[in-house]
Amino acid sequence: MLKDSFIEDAELGRIMLRCNSRARRFTFRCTPEGLLCTVPPRARQSDLLRALAELRPRLKAMIQRTESRIKDQHQLTPQEVDALRKQAKQLLPPRLQALASARGLRYQKVSIHKSRTRWGSCSSKGNISLSLYLMLLPSYLQDYVMQHELTHLVEMNHSPRFWALLDEATGGNALQFRKEIRNYHLPIL
Repeated sequence: MLKDSFIEDAELGRIMLRCNSRARRFTFRCTPEGLLCTVPPRARQSDLLRALAELRPRLKAMIQRTESRIKDQHQLTPQEVDALRKQAKQLLPPRLQALASARGLRYQKVSIHKSRTRWGSCSSKGNISLSLYLMLLPSYLQDYVMQHELTHLVEMNHSPRFWALLDEATGGNALQFRKEIRNYHLPIL
């Protein structure tokens, strides 16, 4: 079993290891600090080395994409984040309410957070959270995220029924918007 919190690789550099009891396979992700690998609990170092050998070309390409993206990034100042938060609190809740009303849906409350990894979320209690960074997206993608979270009020998973409902709510563009938002990289994140 893997005991170290990182390993060094000649080509890939330092790879941070994070054990997750629910993980069933190795999952690699690039962070500003370097490559992060989520490790299943019973994984051995030989398994990790085999995965690295198999995935090396893809991991190198992923690192290069991340490094080039980081070069173009602009770190927001606390004042800029505060301005975004203020703008998000002013504009997003009324827009969410309008979208919900148009679909005959009701949520409990909406909150604005500084989430960098999720555009939004919907709890089983009907509470919707939106990232203040939505303000940096085009308005149609902001609407897509809000429609996505509103659809969770009806279907709390990502089943075919969920996607059909979301597709209906987005005028048949759900898959296109999903693909676009997955490839949308904010210059500040």
